[in-house]
Amino acid sequence: METQNKKDLAHARTKASFNITDMTNYLHNGPENVEHRRYIIDLIAKEPIFQKDDWAWLNHTDAVNRGVAMSTRLAEIIIENDLNDLDFATCLEAIDDTIPILLHNGAFIPVINSQGTDEQIEKWIPAAQKFQIIGCYAQTELGHGSNLSQLETTATFIKETDEWEINSTSFTASKWWIGGLGTLATHAVVQARLFIDGKDYGAHVFVVPIRSLEDHTPFPGIEVGDIGPKAYNGFNKMDNGFARFNKYRIPRENMLMRFSKVSREGVFTKPPHAKLSYGSMVLLRSVLIKQMAFHLSRATTVSTRYLTVRRQFNNPTSRNDADINPGLETQVINYPMVQNRLFPMIAQAYALFAAGSVMMDMYIRLMTSMSNGNIGALAEVHAMSSSLKSYCTTIGAAGAEECRKLMGGHGFSYFTGLSHLFATIVPSNTYEGDNYVLTQQMARYLLKEVKVARNDPEKSGADPSNEKTWSDYNIECYRVSHAHAQYILTLWFIQSIREAQSPENDDERRIEPATAKVLERLSHLHALHTIQTNLADFVEDGYFSPAQCSSLRAQVKVLVASLADDAVGLVDAFDHPDFLLNSALGASDGDAYKRLWDKAQMEPLNKKPVCDGYEKYIRPLLKKHGEVKL
Repeated sequence: METQNKKDLAHARTKASFNITDMTNYLHNGPENVEHRRYIIDLIAKEPIFQKDDWAWLNHTDAVNRGVAMSTRLAEIIIENDLNDLDFATCLEAIDDTIPILLHNGAFIPVINSQGTDEQIEKWIPAAQKFQIIGCYAQTELGHGSNLSQLETTATFIKETDEWEINSTSFTASKWWIGGLGTLATHAVVQARLFIDGKDYGAHVFVVPIRSLEDHTPFPGIEVGDIGPKAYNGFNKMDNGFARFNKYRIPRENMLMRFSKVSREGVFTKPPHAKLSYGSMVLLRSVLIKQMAFHLSRATTVSTRYLTVRRQFNNPTSRNDADINPGLETQVINYPMVQNRLFPMIAQAYALFAAGSVMMDMYIRLMTSMSNGNIGALAEVHAMSSSLKSYCTTIGAAGAEECRKLMGGHGFSYFTGLSHLFATIVPSNTYEGDNYVLTQQMARYLLKEVKVARNDPEKSGADPSNEKTWSDYNIECYRVSHAHAQYILTLWFIQSIREAQSPENDDERRIEPATAKVLERLSHLHALHTIQTNLADFVEDGYFSPAQCSSLRAQVKVLVASLADDAVGLVDAFDHPDFLLNSALGASDGDAYKRLWDKAQMEPLNKKPVCDGYEKYIRPLLKKHGEVKL
C-alpha cells in the first residue's frame, strides 16, 4: 500500500513548470556530462567498501582504517577504468567523505605539475599516477599555517653533499593537520624556509620521502603519526597527520625548481614573480566553490523532500490541501516561513553551480597562461578564488545547518544525512585559508585596482591620513570581500542563464524557455535575498530608502511564493541519487518514516533485549532499597 508520504512527493513532482531533465543538463553542463557523472557514481555505489550503513558507529581508529581501505579501492578503480582528474573528483563526491588519498590527486600531483621542472615531473608524476607512490601536501604547522614567511620548518642546503637538511626547529614546527600523512602517504610536498649559507630565501616546496616503499616504515629522522579525532566527528576517515623532522636529508633535486632554482654551487635564482607558487592554492580554493554547490544542493534536496512529506497541524495557508484531502494536516513546506527560509537556499545552490563552473574555467585558463610564461591573470584569479572560497564555504555551512533546523526534531538524527554533511562542510571555513583572514586578499586587490591605497599596499599604514595599520581595516576587508563575492556570484549566475539560452548553443545545450523562466526567477530571488540579508549596508551607503526596503521585502515574498510548485522539481534536477544523499528522510521515494524506523533498528544497542550495563549499574540502583511491588 502506498503511504501518504510517497503520494505527497509524487504529486509534488507533477507540479513542476519545467522539464527536470533539461534543468539537470543545464546544471551539469550537458547530457553527456550528466550520463558520465551517473556512470562514475554507479562505479562507487556498487562497491561494498563504499557502503555507508555502519558509518554512524565507527570510532576514530576504525574510521581511519576504513578510509585507508576505501583509498586503496578507489586507486584501483581509477586505474581499472582509466579515469581522469575530473572523474576522481566525481568519485570523491560519490564516496561522500574525506579519505586519505584525497590530497594525492588534489594537491600532491598538481603541485609537482605546476612547480616542478620537466625532469622532476617525469621522475615523480608517472609513479604517482600509478599509485606507486602516494603523496600529501604539508604546509600547516603546529604553530603556523597561512603565514608562509614564518614557517619554522627549515631546508638548509648542505654544499658538501649536495643535499637539503629538512629540520623541525622546535616541536611547534611539526607539520600538522596534513591529510594523508597519518597513515597512507609515502611522500609529501613540504613547505619549508630555504637557507643557504645562513641566508633565509623564504618558503619553498620540496618533495620529501616519508615512508619506505618496501615496508611503509617511516624513515629515520622522521616522526610521523595521526593527530587524532576532529570536531563534530568530521573528516573521521581522513588520517590528518603530523610529521617532525630531525635533520633529515634529501637530494638537492627534490626542491621543485620550475621557478626558483638552486645550483650545485648553492646559487639561488629567484622566480620571475614572487607569487607564482600560488597556483596550487588557487586550485584548491576553486574546487571548494563547486564542492559547496554539491553540498548545499544535497542539503536542500533532503530538506525539501522531507518538508513535502512532513505534515504538521492543520493551519490555513494559501496552499493548504485540506479542502481536497479532508482530515490531513498541512504539509510543512506550504508554510510561508518555511518557504522563505528554504527557497533562497535552493537559489544559492543554483548560483554556486554557475560560480563553480566559471571559477574552474578561470583556473584552467590561468594555468595555461602561466605555462606559457604569462602571469598577468594571477593576481585577479588568486584574489577571486580567495574571496569566493571565503563567502561560498560560509554560506554552504550555514545553509546545511539551516536545512537541518528546518526539519525539526527528526533533523537532529544522524540518519537525515545532514549531520555528516555539516561535519564535512564546516572545516572548509578554516582550511585552505581561514575565512576571515582570507578576505584580505580580495580587499588588497580591489584597493590596488581603484588606486585608493598607497603605491605599495602590502605595507602597513594603508590610510596615510591617520596612520592606521592594515590590521585596523580587517573588519572592512571582510565586508568588502564578501560584498564583492556576492556581486560576482549574482553576476555569474545571470550570465550563465543568458549563455544557456544563446542560439549559438547546440540543441542539447540550449535550455528550453520554461527552464529559463524558472532560472530567471531563481536568479532574481538570489539577488534580492542577498540584498535583503545585507540590507543595513545598502541603507548605510544610501542605495535604499525605507520605502524601497519595504518594496524589496514584498518582492522577495512574491518570488518565494512563485517557486512553490517548482521546489521539488528544482531539487530533483540536482540529480543526486539516494546512495549519495544517504538520507532516510530525503530519499527519492518519500518513504521517510519507514526508512527512519529501519535505520534505528540497526543500532547496536538494540541487538540485545537487555543492555550490557543492566547487571552492573541499573539493577543495583533499582534494588538498592529492596523490592517494590507496584
